[in-house]
Amino acid sequence: MLKNKKLTFISLSVLLLLLTIFLIFYLYWSTNYRSKLLPRTYIGNLDVSRLEIDEVRDLLIKEEVRLREKGIVFSYNNESKTFPLSATSASPDIPESLLYVDSFVFDIEETANDAFAKKNRSFLDYIKTILVSDYKNQTLLSLSYQDEIILKWLNNNFSNLTIPAENAYFSINEEGDLINNKERIGKEVAVVNLKNELEESLKYLKTPHIILRTQSQYPSILQTDLEVLRPKAEEILAQGDFIIFYIDNSTKNEEKLTFKVKSSELITWITTKTANQIPTFSFDKEKIKKYLSSQVAKQINQEIVLPRFEIVDNKVSSWQVGKDGRELDLELSAENILDNLTVNLWEAEIKTKIISVEDFTSENDFSIKELIGVGHSNFAGSSANRRHNIEVGAEAIHGVLIKPDEEFSLVGALGDIDASTGYLPELVIKGDKTILEYGGGLCQVATTIFRSALSSGLPITARRNHSYRVSYYEPAGMDAAVYDPWPDVKFINDTNNYILIQSRIEGNDIYFDFWGTKDGREATTTTPIIYNIVKPPATKIIETDELEPGQKRCTESAHNGADTYFDYIVTYPEGATTTPRQEVRFNSHYVPWQEVCLVGKEKEVEKEDIDNAEQTEEIKEEVTVN
Repeated sequence: MLKNKKLTFISLSVLLLLLTIFLIFYLYWSTNYRSKLLPRTYIGNLDVSRLEIDEVRDLLIKEEVRLREKGIVFSYNNESKTFPLSATSASPDIPESLLYVDSFVFDIEETANDAFAKKNRSFLDYIKTILVSDYKNQTLLSLSYQDEIILKWLNNNFSNLTIPAENAYFSINEEGDLINNKERIGKEVAVVNLKNELEESLKYLKTPHIILRTQSQYPSILQTDLEVLRPKAEEILAQGDFIIFYIDNSTKNEEKLTFKVKSSELITWITTKTANQIPTFSFDKEKIKKYLSSQVAKQINQEIVLPRFEIVDNKVSSWQVGKDGRELDLELSAENILDNLTVNLWEAEIKTKIISVEDFTSENDFSIKELIGVGHSNFAGSSANRRHNIEVGAEAIHGVLIKPDEEFSLVGALGDIDASTGYLPELVIKGDKTILEYGGGLCQVATTIFRSALSSGLPITARRNHSYRVSYYEPAGMDAAVYDPWPDVKFINDTNNYILIQSRIEGNDIYFDFWGTKDGREATTTTPIIYNIVKPPATKIIETDELEPGQKRCTESAHNGADTYFDYIVTYPEGATTTPRQEVRFNSHYVPWQEVCLVGKEKEVEKEDIDNAEQTEEIKEEVTVN
């Protein structure tokens, strides 16, 4: 009996001790890890143990900066090149590299939240960190990317990386004989391997170095298959040239334009494929359209001339009359050609479509009555060339009319950006090189017209902020970049009336005034909120031949990285056909940007000069000794 009591006492004591230990550990966990991550917690290979969520965010932001500065190294055939993940241009007006910056998005907020999810921070997980020697709680970096942009960059930067497979095809030699050309096996990037290696590196916060691999592409039509189709091809060849004609009714005297398609060209329109393992023969409509586009359209098409207007003494005054345009109808023309070829008729008429311009003859036609919105920015401190380009860009937009329901595109409205349209070049930095680029200053135009659209309450359909903060475009978050063909500034005129754009430059200030008819909508924007501020790296020095030896010129000052957002609210009047209140949040992410300075290269001293100098010193020493 005594023995049983003693055993019971020991059991209760052990149980009480275990319960006490459990409570101690529970209280310790509850007190010390309520707002922190547990020991042995990792994001990728980054140890984030015992950190609070704000500390994790800061650490991840620094890691993003590091990864973007390093970029992605790709190697192929003993050649290595770096895909840029950060802006490579030190000019705020040459945002070409935004295409690559935007192709990768690191979701810092989602990653931090995943790491702090309850399932990763439970008391049971805490006990595992104590009892299990190899326990590891790991979250991977959340990211997204556009692989089509990467593939395009790879093909532009590595020769012979991708070679399309080529089916066997017919052609004609110099003697006019029909030739069966052999098929060719192609190759392409092994995309699955590429994506796996890329994600494996970035999700674990490792600097990627990807060895590119390729895989074969096989043709579907072999040279031996063409023999079955050869009689039909020879029959086509015997028909001679194919005639394409166009009847121009726009002139007083009806004019007929004729184009001859030589047999050697016609043969290239043939396409072959297999149906039930039997080679079949037809003409390829896409090849015909490609021929029409490259060889015929230039002689047929006529550009539309848009009407342009301006406000003079608060009245609308026309100063350029619109003119209809003409465009080759590729689809209908290709169908006509195919139909005639099918019935062995060796000519076909091509068709056009008219691009109509409405006849604006009076003010009532477009109901431009009042100012509906104004955008403004300041470009003080700009170089002479930059100021000139801003003026040219503003003039290109001045007087443009936007139809009801039309989507305005700034890239489209600006047209060609080069010397022929009046733009001046500026020295900019791309990577480690200094080059001349045309159009520096047009982002001032983009930012201002974006603000005009906001002021007018119009739906914004395309806008991209710059990669880093620029003084010209403060407040941060309300800027817009433009670069042909992308990024662009786009918005829709949903006012049911025409909008007329007027530009004005007053000193260092540029304005875009939107004229039209008010419909009672009210537009407001909140003050941008700036957060996640990151200090810039040290100054970057780039040697150049553009400056005198030792001369220094800093092209860009240092900028903090940051995230910003502002809310755009449009309230529509009673009776409007759209939602009464629409609210959009514009988010912007700016990477920290280091100060970038150009320094003129020192002239290299020739070896002969060094030898002469050494000899001179030797002679001086001999004279001194003697």
